[in-house]
Amino acid sequence: MRKIILILLVAVLTIPLAACSGGTKKLSEKDSGTVVRLHPRGKLEIVLDSNPTTGYRWEVASMDESVLRQLGEPEFKSDSKALGAGGKTTFAFKAVSEGKTALKLVYRRSWEKKVQPAKVFEVDVEVK
Repeated sequence: MRKIILILLVAVLTIPLAACSGGTKKLSEKDSGTVVRLHPRGKLEIVLDSNPTTGYRWEVASMDESVLRQLGEPEFKSDSKALGAGGKTTFAFKAVSEGKTALKLVYRRSWEKKVQPAKVFEVDVEVK
């Protein structure tokens, strides 16, 4: 009985601490077109299919940096060890102040300036 009470006590004390830090929301391509709500200092992680060996890369096309800030560079992890294999690119963002911003990521070749992106990922981010 004491173990159960101790576990419940730890859980009750830990939940408010997690809420204060804002937590992390994880999104994938299926979440494009949705509204994402974050707490201040909350984090957003977006994981998208990609294959940089083809020349295509995901990049941030637009966002309000007074509301949301990118954390470091996107990270690519291959799905296999095969040469030229595709994988996942992960972006990390942090909510820096209350407000709203449209976040748009595009999948394109950097040298093809006048060509429409092969893919677009868009979400509306609300921080409160």
